Amino acid sequence: MWVGALGQLQAGPWLFTVDEKKSEFYVTVTLDLGLVKEADDDSSRIKGSFITELEPDKAPESIRITNLEAQPIKSKLQFSYSFGPFGLLGKARFTVSDFKILLDSDGTGEAAVLDEAGRFVQTGNVPAITGLVKYDVDTALIKQKGQIELSEPEGPEEDAAQAEPFEFEGRLTSSSNVPVLTFNFDIEQELESEEFNGITVLVSAQGTVVARGERLVIEPPDLEIVVIDGGRLQLGWQIADHILEAAVEPTFAESKIVELDEGQTRYITRPGPDQPQQFFRLRAR
Repeated sequence: MWVGALGQLQAGPWLFTVDEKKSEFYVTVTLDLGLVKEADDDSSRIKGSFITELEPDKAPESIRITNLEAQPIKSKLQFSYSFGPFGLLGKARFTVSDFKILLDSDGTGEAAVLDEAGRFVQTGNVPAITGLVKYDVDTALIKQKGQIELSEPEGPEEDAAQAEPFEFEGRLTSSSNVPVLTFNFDIEQELESEEFNGITVLVSAQGTVVARGERLVIEPPDLEIVVIDGGRLQLGWQIADHILEAAVEPTFAESKIVELDEGQTRYITRPGPDQPQQFFRLRAR
């Protein structure tokens, strides 16, 4: 029975990899110029991964999807618009590259209950939508051309537009003791920018994800930090294939990857006036 198979799954974190052939989403961008409004969409298969926490051991009763990163297989999503009869009021083009949907642990909703058939609904998930938008609006009402980074909202962070919370509605099954997770999502976010003066831009993404999981065994590498001459910090670790990340906050919400040479086992840095404190973490690739 399926229930018996699911009962063999262990608790704890599982790393799920998206099945690119079975996962797809549709992105719709709606332009509202006040007197006229048009929408266009583009679709793509999806690639990415996420972590799922199952509890308790043996026969999991709850599930929590977190640390999701999903992006289209296509390098660019393209949208075109024609306003008025035969485009008499003008046209517009939008191109989105490096489009990603991200969900970190802070934006993840509470764990959802699994029913006897493995179905669940995880609510309260607040994603981040990132990418580079290039636009060219040429209408009788508005003429604008430029580009904006979705990951860099203008103005104070507390005033930045956020995507509306969305739900994961899906089902967890098992095939040969390998967990298979299928869920639907529907995300919507209004883009805000001073450059969009007079234009309301609404982005929505709907799709289905099918992913297979593998047990995630986390063995964090040891990172040794010592103070050397002149107040510099020396970071050292054993020889291995690692990724070194740096951030100004201990949450690593906005981290950057430190470029390392192949086989490098030390990194030296010095705190600066613009960054009096800095946090580092080392993780396996």
